[in-house]
Amino acid sequence: MSRQCSHWENDSQENMPASGLIVPVVLWGKEPPTHCISCVYLSKDQRTLITGAYDGQICLWQADPESLKMTPRLLLVGHSAPILCLSRASHSAENNFIISSSECG
Repeated sequence: MSRQCSHWENDSQENMPASGLIVPVVLWGKEPPTHCISCVYLSKDQRTLITGAYDGQICLWQADPESLKMTPRLLLVGHSAPILCLSRASHSAENNFIISSSECG
């Protein structure tokens, strides 16, 4: 079963993976790469949008709920099949863990 877990902070620090989790990160220029979305998760504070794609990529976006402007922050790779599900993985308000599942499991 192929699953990944990501963690982000909603304070002034950079979006960083949780300690102990190795996440390959891809950087891009002014425009993000093509990202054919297969599923979406919006954080409770509506400031982080996470999208899963048909190519197995996951993208974290900084969202401005007032202007609806979206800024790409991280592109995570690791799944080899379409992302089918993104869900909150913790009931605690302090932990912002997300779990993803792909077509492979």
